[in-house]
Amino acid sequence: MRILAKISTTVLLVVLVGLSVLRPASSAGSLSILMEPDGSGIWRELFADFHRKNPDIEVELVEGPPSTNTREDMYSTAFLAGSGGFDVVYGDVVWVPKFAAAGWLLDLTDRLSADDLQDFLPADLEGGTYEGRLYRIPAFTDAGLLFYRKDLVPEPPSTFEELRTYAKQYKNPDRWGFLWQGKQYEGLVTVFLEVLWGHGGDWIDPATRTVHLDEPEAIRALAFMVDLIGNESPPGVTTHTEEDTRNLFQSGHAVFLRNWLYVWRLADQGGAIKKDQVGFTAMVHEPNRKSAATLGGWGFAISRFTKNPEAAWRLVEFLARSDSLAQVQQRVGLIPARKSQVPAEFLPILLNARPRPAIPEYAQASDILQRSLSAALTGRVSPDEALREAARQTRLLLQSE
Repeated sequence: MRILAKISTTVLLVVLVGLSVLRPASSAGSLSILMEPDGSGIWRELFADFHRKNPDIEVELVEGPPSTNTREDMYSTAFLAGSGGFDVVYGDVVWVPKFAAAGWLLDLTDRLSADDLQDFLPADLEGGTYEGRLYRIPAFTDAGLLFYRKDLVPEPPSTFEELRTYAKQYKNPDRWGFLWQGKQYEGLVTVFLEVLWGHGGDWIDPATRTVHLDEPEAIRALAFMVDLIGNESPPGVTTHTEEDTRNLFQSGHAVFLRNWLYVWRLADQGGAIKKDQVGFTAMVHEPNRKSAATLGGWGFAISRFTKNPEAAWRLVEFLARSDSLAQVQQRVGLIPARKSQVPAEFLPILLNARPRPAIPEYAQASDILQRSLSAALTGRVSPDEALREAARQTRLLLQSE
């Protein structure tokens, strides 16, 4: 069954990317963009508004699958074809190094005004930058938060020790202490990075391509996560994704939850726990260390293959304006990547957010780390063995022995 599922997924992807490449190349006054399904209709409304204000430019929205990875593959296939494809890229923050290093994106460094440079969140600008050049204009930001039951916990914890103390104190047979995303996928990497940074460690330095996974701070961070399982965190946490943990937390089955900004927006939408019972803070850290949230988010880039670079820039500029971002925020709750539009309660955490390593081989490095983390969390190897092997494989990948 697993083989059949892989074959079916591969066939579906081939069909989707084939359609994206075979679609006609953009005409003189048209632009195309691939996005997730527009369930709310907000993107079609924005594109219609743009066309009213720019009657010489038509925008074609290509609605791809919900899967971020599948849409990344569709963009990649279109770019590799070298013709047709898409003019504007609505991209995840982790796509930038790969797309920019491959020469698929236009350099937008000199396009932003001084006011925009001041208004966009620094981490989001950094997340759109590769080798000192800006390739993606920020649109929406995201970051990991530590949610907690403020009706139980007297004050938000600031250290790992305080987190475990409260988690033990307020757990009961129907309520675990701490939920997080432990399944083998990108979400696990984002959780590990926040624990790692809180221990004073790092993963990969993109400037030097130095790998730090086998250093003491990293091993302590993973050992902390392993020790949570079966104690403060349920054994099943190794299968949990964002929605699994959110639903458990909002049903009253946890004291603490690591998750993303969207949980706050949904805190009053059903469940045993109401918004006035929930607080949030930055991820905890070791004494004399600093917290850092993993940066997520989306933005707009321009394909190097577009026949209409100026029209494409007009669309990107329109979509990244404050009023356009505000409409999306109101409709679907995404947080604009502009300091002037970020809710005040989120701003301190977002100002300290950190992007993942800006390397072209990010997807492969993440896969190595995911597999090693999962092996340790499920008890197949020790944290030390897992990270030493991850470091070895990552150095081979980056050719930085």
